Amino acid sequence: MVEWIGVKVKIKTNIVLFSGLFLCGIIGGLIAAGFLLERWVLLPLGIIGIVLGILGARVMASRISGRVEKLTTVAKSIATGKFARVVEPRNDELSQLGAELNWIAEKFGELEHLKSAFISSISHQFKSPLTAIEGYIDFFIEGIDTGIGKAKQIKALNIMKHNASRLGRLINDVLDLAKIEARQLEVKRQPLKLDDILEERAGEFQPLAREKEIEIEVKEEEKMGQVLGDREKVKKVIDNLLSNALKFNHRKGKVVIEAKESSGQAGESSGFVEVSISDTGCGISKTEISTVFDKFRRLAPEDETTMEELKGPGLGLAIAKGIVEAQGGKIWVESELGKGSKFIFTLPKA
Repeated sequence: MVEWIGVKVKIKTNIVLFSGLFLCGIIGGLIAAGFLLERWVLLPLGIIGIVLGILGARVMASRISGRVEKLTTVAKSIATGKFARVVEPRNDELSQLGAELNWIAEKFGELEHLKSAFISSISHQFKSPLTAIEGYIDFFIEGIDTGIGKAKQIKALNIMKHNASRLGRLINDVLDLAKIEARQLEVKRQPLKLDDILEERAGEFQPLAREKEIEIEVKEEEKMGQVLGDREKVKKVIDNLLSNALKFNHRKGKVVIEAKESSGQAGESSGFVEVSISDTGCGISKTEISTVFDKFRRLAPEDETTMEELKGPGLGLAIAKGIVEAQGGKIWVESELGKGSKFIFTLPKA
């Protein structure tokens, strides 16, 4: 859009210059005719016309150059990280270009805010497990002289291992997002039995579900067949969606994981399998649904006592979207505030 408006400004400027040259040509012709026909009355009219033309051109050039200079200043400000809206609205092409610059500045400002929030969040996410690991290292160092019982050693080592794994997941999330944005995510597609994966991931999240007394139910169509996808990547998508379903659910709520063949037009097979994960939680407002898959977006959990490790840096849904699309599928959400959410994604059939 900015490029098109810039082209229009150039075209209009060229038309104005051509019109000025054409007018000067006519005035010059009048002066020449005055000399040839000895009608001297045309001379002062021609001179007055030229003077007025020069003055008008200078005024117009000054106004246009002043506004172009201001637009240039705004563009340079955006380039240096200053995103204030400073272009006054008017009804011409230059103002349209200014409006586009205002819009760009606003979007960059939003992105800068999200980036700052992400850095703050990811710093906290890294700090928590590092602090735990450091604390238990000190515990072992102090126990060299005093002695530590075997049971305490095993407990401490398990906690350290858990936090090290948590750090690894955070690092992998950041790396995955970088690969997705660079279109370099490696996907090894192969035939998969989706029902096995769904049962496995539901079982993995059962301990967390029990903490909030949430029921997890798995529904599958019989003889659904296999899907084509990267096993580890598909598991990551399901884990991200299940994590959110628990995080944003009410205590004693329910999560339903369902897989079925996706129907095309007239009930015909679309060649895809549809996987949905729904919850009975707080839901998502209409204003937030459009940005829910954007990176760095974080919604407040239904239960503020939710385990810290479930409160991610706002990358999960962006990563899930990138993984699904890299495997030829689509992902979307259906939600109503106060009535829960349903995340759906598709995978091609094998």
